[in-house]
Amino acid sequence: MADHPTRSVCTLAALASLILVISGVPGVRMGDLPFLVFLLVPYLLLGLLAWRDRERRRLSAVLFVAMLVLSLAGTILLGVDSYRFHTVPEHRLVQRMTVIVVPMLQSAAAIVIGLMLQANRSRRG
Repeated sequence: MADHPTRSVCTLAALASLILVISGVPGVRMGDLPFLVFLLVPYLLLGLLAWRDRERRRLSAVLFVAMLVLSLAGTILLGVDSYRFHTVPEHRLVQRMTVIVVPMLQSAAAIVIGLMLQANRSRRG
């Protein structure tokens, strides 16, 4: 069963993403809470999928690999954006779209993975 490692990767990637995004904000306000939740949505979705398919070993392993790829890619992109934010003064003058686009793409990928798993489940009966 790969649901525990998958949920662990989800948790670590979510924490890393939060740290990278919050490090570029001068102060976290209550108005930032919906955005921070938006940042966590893909990890919550994939963790829920891992928990739901925990009895199916093959699907759990595939989901673990997908989670690993998505979290690694997202964390790398957010890390590069955070590094540029802290080291390149010109980068601070433009809107940081990476912190919006990365969770959006990760959420879309998580939804597609969930739909594929559901289609597989309904096909098998």
